[in-house]
Amino acid sequence: MPSILHSGGRSTEGSTGCFQPPMGRTSFLCLSPYSLSGKGPQKNPYGPGKGDTDLSKLAKEELVSSVDIPDPAATSDTTLTERPVTPGTDSTSRPWTASANSLDPESEFLTSRGLSMAVVTTLKILDFLQKGLEQGLSTSTLKVQVSALGAFCDRPLAEHRWVKRFILASSRIRPQILRRVPTWDLKLVLDALSRPPFEPLDSANIKNLTLKTTLLVAVTTARRLGEIQAISIKEPYMRVLSDRIILTLDPGFIPKVTSRFHRAQEITLPSFCENPSTSREASWHLLDVRRIVLAYIKATESWRLDNNLFIQFQGKNKGRKASKTSIARWLKLAISTCYTQQGKEIPTDLKAHSTRAMSTSWAEKRGASLEQICKAATWASSSTFIKHYRLDLPCSQDLSFGRKVLQAVIPP
Repeated sequence: MPSILHSGGRSTEGSTGCFQPPMGRTSFLCLSPYSLSGKGPQKNPYGPGKGDTDLSKLAKEELVSSVDIPDPAATSDTTLTERPVTPGTDSTSRPWTASANSLDPESEFLTSRGLSMAVVTTLKILDFLQKGLEQGLSTSTLKVQVSALGAFCDRPLAEHRWVKRFILASSRIRPQILRRVPTWDLKLVLDALSRPPFEPLDSANIKNLTLKTTLLVAVTTARRLGEIQAISIKEPYMRVLSDRIILTLDPGFIPKVTSRFHRAQEITLPSFCENPSTSREASWHLLDVRRIVLAYIKATESWRLDNNLFIQFQGKNKGRKASKTSIARWLKLAISTCYTQQGKEIPTDLKAHSTRAMSTSWAEKRGASLEQICKAATWASSSTFIKHYRLDLPCSQDLSFGRKVLQAVIPP
């Protein structure tokens, strides 16, 4: 034991009694200058800074051989106090004093500066929104988060001037990108759907028949994927007339907007050139969505397991209701197949939701009123179509202004 105690050399001025190991060693022996009897620190009889230079005198036999380990249960109610800091001591051995608000020091600091809890809460919300903005969230997503957080407050957070200013700044930092240019050509796709491998229907396989039916239903109805998925073929939700098919939403289906206006809108699948008299009209009749839907129902009748119009045509879920993910994949695959059959490069960034913008924009170009467009797409206001869905399609009227300017060269 003396060899261990004397291995570190003699103590220096201001020593606390702790053995200082040489550099690179990880184990050490620390002897407390205080008594283990619990009576507190004893006065140094040698005066301040002049401890006993013989370290072996501090290591009594009972201190080294039998150190009492305190019982955690006995010390759980004891309040910890901080010892005075002495230069040269190890800071890891100092106990700390627990604080009631130590789990939220930021709130404690702000309230100590005289800020109310309402201000503190608003600052926390702004910090939360800032983190979302830094992670790439769009302004519309941040608005949804503000509305959700406002449910726990006395008044809507969106009305707070700081939150308003933050949302306005975020919209300027990351403005919404409006896709005004169509990403794919509807005329090219419709022309390809009138050719093999989609026609004639009798020789088309179930995959191509499913792709054609899904795409034509999507562009002729301008409905959301959830509504297309929920189309039922059972009575009385499906009525087949001579010039159309009228579909009513199943009462068990909950649409995205659950107002009476949205739930009362019927889905109409019209016929197209049902009595062709020319070869051109005969090719147009191949796009008759009424004819195609009835052919699809007949082709899937023998192995159909659900009443939904669109069902899985392969795999372990064959005959079961198709998911929205499957319908979205079919729409993109149908467009890609049409481009491939026409020898064109497949457009990038294809989205299934683009069928709503494409169909409504072409309907407006062909003379459909905004009222008809909003009714078909179940939009309560035309501003939704104008702001988010209207595409810049080529129009002959766009040429009139430039031609009027160039007519200046013509003598009067």
